[in-house]
Amino acid sequence: MHIPGNNPPLCDICSEPVDFTEPKVKIQKQIIHKECFKCIICDEQLEIGCCAMDHGLCRYFGPMWFCQVHMGLGSGEKYALMKQRMQEMRQK
Repeated sequence: MHIPGNNPPLCDICSEPVDFTEPKVKIQKQIIHKECFKCIICDEQLEIGCCAMDHGLCRYFGPMWFCQVHMGLGSGEKYALMKQRMQEMRQK
């Protein structure tokens, strides 16, 4: 549902509009569809307080969030796992 005259904000992950009636997450001045708020490496659904953003990687790739398992890794390790995951997705 969209109110005429108001443009809904765009999801900081998928860039699609986030309607005010949709489930969403507001974190660090970002609005994200609830279904988009997942670990970039393993697709685990995230919850505020149990995740982290890697600001070093975000400078190059945009906003990315990591679960508790992956948030403690260094940026290089995260990048290697992301690259591996993308290769696996292309093969499917």
